[in-house]
Amino acid sequence: VLRDQRYKLLRYSKEELSIQLSNLSQQDEGIYRCFYYTRHVKTKSQNVEILAAPSQPVLEMSWDEERGLNLSCHTQGGRPQPQISWLLDNGVELPGDTRHQLGADGKKWSSRSTLRILSYSPGVTATCLVQHPALGPQRLGASFPFQDLPSSEDAQVPSPSENPAGTSPSASPENPEASSPSASPDDP
Repeated sequence: VLRDQRYKLLRYSKEELSIQLSNLSQQDEGIYRCFYYTRHVKTKSQNVEILAAPSQPVLEMSWDEERGLNLSCHTQGGRPQPQISWLLDNGVELPGDTRHQLGADGKKWSSRSTLRILSYSPGVTATCLVQHPALGPQRLGASFPFQDLPSSEDAQVPSPSENPAGTSPSASPENPEASSPSASPDDP
């Protein structure tokens, strides 16, 4: 293995053998075994899993006259699956309806979370947050400001809540298969 320039022998003694591997790829994943040859061969195994951070999330907005505003957050390339949630201006964090699809390589995931907005007001923002072990404590985010849209009363968005205009959006997870095709905020 030391013929591969990516491997570096860190420590080699009677008590310890340490290696370092740089420029990791998915092919480096697997079980690594150390053999200690004495009268009886002793082995120690370590499973190495390669993490892949997901891409920066991309937001899409679609409008459904009967169901209101649908926000969709898409990220790809994560391994394992990322966790996606939605943060509203009022500090409420919601899970959304998240679906994961395994990529053609059989290792990385494409993930999409959809949130249906029942009512909103201009000046409020919904943020998609992506958590993943490869990111550590940091989260990726993408925000959707409602400032360019008419207020929910003007747009006649059905609202089961009795929140007056000017409050934070109320939202619910929605099945992504039921959402309309993507549209820009300027589309009707």
